[in-house]
Amino acid sequence: MVQTYFNETLVFSKEHAVMPYRFKKFEKDDVVRYLVTTDNGGWAALDDDEFKQLRLERIEDEQLFHVLEEKGIILTNHNFNIIEDNYRKRYGFLFHGTSLHIIIPTLRCNHKCIYCHSSAKSMHDKSVDMDEKTAKKTLEFIFQTPAKSITIEFQGGDSTLVWDLFEYIVKEAKEMNKIFQKNIRFALVTNLILMDHDKIEFCCNEDVDICTSIDGPAEVHDFNRKMENGSNSYETVSKNKKKIEQEYSKNVSAIMVTTKQSLPYYKEIVDEYVSHKSCSLQVKYINKLGFAENTWQNIGYSMDEFIDFWKKSADYMIELNKNGTKIMDRFIGLILQKVLTKQDPSFLDFRSPCGIVIGQLAYNHNGDIYCCDEGRNFDMFKIGNVFENNYKDVISSEKSQQLISASMCENYLCDNCVYKPYCGTCPVIAYAEQNNIIPKLGQFSKCKLLKFQFDYAFEKLLFDPEVKEIFFDWLNNLNTNKNEHLHN
Repeated sequence: MVQTYFNETLVFSKEHAVMPYRFKKFEKDDVVRYLVTTDNGGWAALDDDEFKQLRLERIEDEQLFHVLEEKGIILTNHNFNIIEDNYRKRYGFLFHGTSLHIIIPTLRCNHKCIYCHSSAKSMHDKSVDMDEKTAKKTLEFIFQTPAKSITIEFQGGDSTLVWDLFEYIVKEAKEMNKIFQKNIRFALVTNLILMDHDKIEFCCNEDVDICTSIDGPAEVHDFNRKMENGSNSYETVSKNKKKIEQEYSKNVSAIMVTTKQSLPYYKEIVDEYVSHKSCSLQVKYINKLGFAENTWQNIGYSMDEFIDFWKKSADYMIELNKNGTKIMDRFIGLILQKVLTKQDPSFLDFRSPCGIVIGQLAYNHNGDIYCCDEGRNFDMFKIGNVFENNYKDVISSEKSQQLISASMCENYLCDNCVYKPYCGTCPVIAYAEQNNIIPKLGQFSKCKLLKFQFDYAFEKLLFDPEVKEIFFDWLNNLNTNKNEHLHN
């Protein structure tokens, strides 16, 4: 029997047209399902007979007809407006304006992380600090976006090294917003080393979200994230995170990056996040950017090795859920949002076109504007400067439009992939791997990983009722953690 997870009442009519669709055959324990998807995001899993009816365009089963109609796999007079509305919701992000604005108050850092994608500078090098004039000009640029809701995220380096400037930017943004009346979210990405009482109080009082990095237990974290002076950081970061959460009742979200050191520790890494009462964990692949490019022989791995690591981590999280411990693989959560809801979660690295320019912009300490945070690694992704350009000119420039076009899944291979309606690419990662913003998909690590993750999620949805219920629980609780990054 056809499988899908939405129900809408539509009128049965034999008059219909089959929409363009893609399919993939799944098989387990002699059970066969054909996953069928359309560009509006609708999908259904059909058995042999149902798929034959669709292929021959002779849909005689009334229940099958209603499901295909409801999912927009066939077009009728009764579902045209629904399909149109689904498209509008799924691609609504195209019309909001740039919402994520990443400011780099300094490139200085007291860490020397072996994979740092920003190529952070010494904590003593004040030449890479932003000044107040540049900060104000950056804010003036940001408020030109038509987006009604914006996030101002502070990356680095580490903003705690220029705390007076950080406070100035937050206060100045709030002062400017008395005129613009936008919904503003502030997010501070920091290693937590210098987060003392005054800094924590400021973040609490000014409603600044805090995010840090925890790569796992001490033996993993301290290998990846040494202090600049060579000392370990795990104990201080872990202690400060728990202090902020317990003594100040303020959540600190965390992200991790996988290196070669991480691979044997998938259980310990998940357990580390459980110990911090995290509701989700994004098992993040390391990109060949910044320091990682030079240290790849020591920290890198093949995509097959990472996929094995990711699968073990996801399997372990599912087992923990079966035993009552709630922890979600964040990427599976994003997939579930894409395939089980009517709206795209707008995770900027995972949509088509991606968040480049239209979803996010990054502002370096000197006022240079980049298409995204990762784009700061290459001059070719610089698209302006806050002293020289206005918002309209930057986003409508030929260079910006070329980058946006390169981030779309519009090519022969994507057109033949069942996951195209939910997928996304990244011109920056493509350039880092292949020296071209348009990747050769057959050799592109991101494509290989996404296909595996989609296969994993759909196989569980189609063939494993117990895990399907866990996935539904993850989906229901996904939006309860509001302190999450939009893009990485």
